[in-house]
Amino acid sequence: MNTNEVHVHPLSATDPLGYLPCRVAHSRKVMKGEDKSFASPGVQWRGVSFDAFGLFDGHGGKDAAEHCADRFVPALIEALEAAGPSPPETDPEDFFEDRIAVALVAAFATVDQEFLGKDIHSGATATIVCVNGRRVHSAAVGDSLATLDCGHGVSAVRLTPEHRLDTSAAERKRIEDAGGEVRATAFEEGKPVGPLRVWPGGLAVSRSIGDRDGKRGGVSSEPEISSLIVPDSQPGFRLVLASDGLWDAVTVKQAAQCAGRLATAAAAAALCKRAQKQKDNRDDITVLVVDALADPAHKDPFQEKPPWKVAFKVKWPLRGAPGKEPVL
Repeated sequence: MNTNEVHVHPLSATDPLGYLPCRVAHSRKVMKGEDKSFASPGVQWRGVSFDAFGLFDGHGGKDAAEHCADRFVPALIEALEAAGPSPPETDPEDFFEDRIAVALVAAFATVDQEFLGKDIHSGATATIVCVNGRRVHSAAVGDSLATLDCGHGVSAVRLTPEHRLDTSAAERKRIEDAGGEVRATAFEEGKPVGPLRVWPGGLAVSRSIGDRDGKRGGVSSEPEISSLIVPDSQPGFRLVLASDGLWDAVTVKQAAQCAGRLATAAAAAALCKRAQKQKDNRDDITVLVVDALADPAHKDPFQEKPPWKVAFKVKWPLRGAPGKEPVL
């Protein structure tokens, strides 16, 4: 999908409030070339048209990230198909909603096993967001994040957790319970130097795709899943998927303020530029901005104001949310 091209959902003609058109933009700073992403609006499954977006931050080479970008959508369709035929008189949209969380977990497992079978020493974070009308489903492993912003005074929220050993006591315990070791790479004068890592493997994240050595230390490819429904009172919304090249430089709140009411492509470029100013230039930076628009002619999702504010929660159906549950 080209930047500034607007994708219009097939059901928008009959339900323009429920199925918003979307515009997508990418911005990148390439250093190692290990970040990959995809934008696939209009994925078709049994009469359901949904949008799928993915971002992958590779390490140990680009092989795992490239595999993820190529295989995630097909693997997700395969997982949805594995549910078997839908019951008679079941609405396809309802069946999709019932199956998407389980299908996302299955797709992560499939993509991971396929790559491990290649016997390549490489790995990647994986962040997937699927949008079906106003329903937003997210799945992630690693430390690339996805956020949602409705603007107009409503705080932007994280849709995905961060699987870093430095910041998650639960993930440290999970690794140790699986037989892995959690420790820093080196010590100076008895004090740890650098981030905590999983051994074997030496990863600073506890979940990823690939990383065959890390798998022996408890590194998992099972994603944490979130879902939410953006209320009809919100005219539009913005999704941001980005690698840690961005999130190491800015908070979710700062990212929302930086992009502000910029148009889609300008917002992606502004976030990438902001990260370059605050972070060293050794890491890749990839930003994917997805704008759900109240009107295809709008330059951003915040052009039309909502009649009132609505507070609602991100739901984490497969596990409790890490830390305090975000509220939107």
